[in-house]
Amino acid sequence: MTREAYYVLVVITRMLTDVPLIWMYFLIHFGMRGPGGAGNALFNGILFAAFAAVHSLLARERPKRLISRLVGETFVRIAYVMFSGITLALVLLFWRPVTGEIWHAGGPVSWFLTGVYLASILGLIYVASCFDYLEFLGLRQIERLLSGRPASPPVLSVKGPYGYCRHPMYLALLAVFWIGPVMTSGRLEFAFLGSLYLLIGLRFEEGNLRRELGADYDLYCTHVPMLIPRLTAWQGPPAVL
Repeated sequence: MTREAYYVLVVITRMLTDVPLIWMYFLIHFGMRGPGGAGNALFNGILFAAFAAVHSLLARERPKRLISRLVGETFVRIAYVMFSGITLALVLLFWRPVTGEIWHAGGPVSWFLTGVYLASILGLIYVASCFDYLEFLGLRQIERLLSGRPASPPVLSVKGPYGYCRHPMYLALLAVFWIGPVMTSGRLEFAFLGSLYLLIGLRFEEGNLRRELGADYDLYCTHVPMLIPRLTAWQGPPAVL
């Protein structure tokens, strides 16, 4: 692959992952309103369950090996995140409204909750700046191949918000799901299903991190909560940056 082709791949990958997220933030706050009954709620549940099932299946080793044979081992992670973005976009496209509102704040409370909602999105962006986002997307591996640099072993980092809780991105996403001036029945269903999916996925991610980082992660877990932040940042052992 040429460096020019790599840059094109970066743009395509970012578009397929970032644009659906931006769309989700918009719909959660402004959309998911309108008439709809139990049939729509059932359809949404089946739609989200299919989304979650496919993602869980593709995260297993056997499907990963199949994808590797199709696109090459280097592109497995990129293919996964692209597929994640596309399927999230499909969920948002076909999501149906459900009649009803759980709450609808007005006046200063509405502005306050909107501010907290926007702060949660900014928190997600900040958390993403505290780790190698291109590594997360699978793009850094290709950059290393083009530059002739070897891969670095995974290391524990307690940079920024990771000194306060182990999964600040999950915490910010949960805030995005649940905080806002208007909670429609459709948004409530999306928030519930999304939260359930995140919390189940979090348990699997914890296991993966323990296997990758070993005793360092066990020590990290004893000092830093999973989601509820500490009052002060844990600095970690001297060898951890």
